[in-house]
Amino acid sequence: MRYGEPSKGFQIAAGCVWLLVDAVLTACLLFRYGMSGWADAYDDPVNAPAAPAEARRAAWILLGTAVVSGGFLLVRHYWVTGVLQLLLLGAGAGMFVVFAERG
Repeated sequence: MRYGEPSKGFQIAAGCVWLLVDAVLTACLLFRYGMSGWADAYDDPVNAPAAPAEARRAAWILLGTAVVSGGFLLVRHYWVTGVLQLLLLGAGAGMFVVFAERG
């Protein structure tokens, strides 16, 4: 461990906290996507469905969060936590992109 680098235990604790934050954020966005899809089922067929736009919005939110939080953690030498942020939130953004393309 070099000077200024956080300990492994602290990195694991930070990773667990960020994992919980990621799960809550993804669950909230998935709930919003599901509710807009449910509301689209009761809307007139002439109106454009709102669920794909909601999925695109969620993908951008997750992608921006991945870049900002993952990049910050990598700059602060939280290597495992930063890479985990980039991978998990990037995968969540990819999931919402697939949802948006499916319509």
